[in-house]
Amino acid sequence: MRIISSMYIRRTTIKSRKDGAQYYTYRLVESERTANGVRHYTLLNLGSGFSLPREQWPELATRIQEIISGQEPLFEAPQEVEGLAQNYAAQLIQAKKKASEPTEPDYCQVDVDSMQNVFSI
Repeated sequence: MRIISSMYIRRTTIKSRKDGAQYYTYRLVESERTANGVRHYTLLNLGSGFSLPREQWPELATRIQEIISGQEPLFEAPQEVEGLAQNYAAQLIQAKKKASEPTEPDYCQVDVDSMQNVFSI
């Protein structure tokens, strides 16, 4: 049972396998409070080149959530935030469409001669 859900951006420290150097990667994460506790799911990897200032991360996450849910914003977001939000929301919507598309058609055979109409007028 899903109770509460919210999005946020997480900065993760990664160590390079080649030379051991550390760098940061950024992810859009959904936090979901369920009956079994809080669960965190990575929705989108934003990469290591994500350069939006940390102060605008909550605004970006909120705007992405608004776009996905079809909600109009109460206040207009800065142009950079709006552009990123539109881009990331489109990626999430596209990924969801791909996941929900059936891979093969679902066919079944029906013997029409054996069918009966249960309701008659």
